Amino acid sequence: MKDQYFLKDKKAQIYRDLAGEMDPDGFRGDSCYVPLGKSPLWCYTRQTSMEFRQYALSVGKDERRFFVFNHLDGVGEGDYILYRDQWYEITRVDTADDYRGDMFIYAALGLHDGTPPDASRFLPYGTPAGP
Repeated sequence: MKDQYFLKDKKAQIYRDLAGEMDPDGFRGDSCYVPLGKSPLWCYTRQTSMEFRQYALSVGKDERRFFVFNHLDGVGEGDYILYRDQWYEITRVDTADDYRGDMFIYAALGLHDGTPPDASRFLPYGTPAGP
C-alpha cells in the first residue's frame, strides 16, 4: 500500500527521561519521566521486518518497532514511547528534509534495564527539565 504511514490510526505517548542529579561517585540518581504531550499522540506504527532487524543488530541496536509522528521538537534518542502498555526506547530519529514533516522513529523493546518505571516516577506534563 503506497504511503501507508500516513494512516495515523494509533495513539502512543512519548516520555522524556529526566535524569537525577549525579552523586559524588559519578553515578546518576533516579530517573523521572515526563510526557512530551498533554495526551497520547496519533501515529502510525508497525513492527520492523526481520531483515531490517538483522541489519540493526549488526550495528548494535535491537530496533523492533517503527513509529511515524507529526514533527515534534525535542524528541531524540534516549526518550521513551508507551504504546499499548509496552515500553519502547527510542534508538534513532529520522526527519524529512525540511525538518517540519513527519518524524520516523525507530525503537527497541523495553527500557534500559528491561522493566517499566514505577508509577511514582511519572511527573505531570509541563514539568521543567531543571537547570
